Amino acid sequence: MSDFILFKLADKTYGIPFHEIDEIQNSKPGTSIPFSSNWHEGVVKIREEIYTILNLRKKLNVSHDDQQDTDKFILLRREKVALLVDSLDDTASVPDSALTDNEEAASRRFLPSVFEHGDRLVLVLNVDTLLASTTGGGA
Repeated sequence: MSDFILFKLADKTYGIPFHEIDEIQNSKPGTSIPFSSNWHEGVVKIREEIYTILNLRKKLNVSHDDQQDTDKFILLRREKVALLVDSLDDTASVPDSALTDNEEAASRRFLPSVFEHGDRLVLVLNVDTLLASTTGGGA
């Protein structure tokens, strides 16, 4: 059984494994970093720690909208990274047998699996691949 937090990006639902998350907070503007990638929204101080803001809308190329008042930060457990998402949606406990491979080649690298939740399909974010792509010139 796998547990996920579900979030929205451009009206689509995505999941992130619960064990990858430290905390969820309302977003706030960060301090931009010159010469950074367009998905890098700068840095922000949260509880005396500096977090890198990674805009998932832009990183996954689903939207290039600017930050909104309803945006949330998903703070990752193993890195000081704040994932900027549109909103939180739900939680889901999914039997491992219900996870299937994402057959869409273009998105499979970051979103390798999918499951059905209610009447919609949820793509699961691979945090390892995401973090690896943000250092050393990945995608």
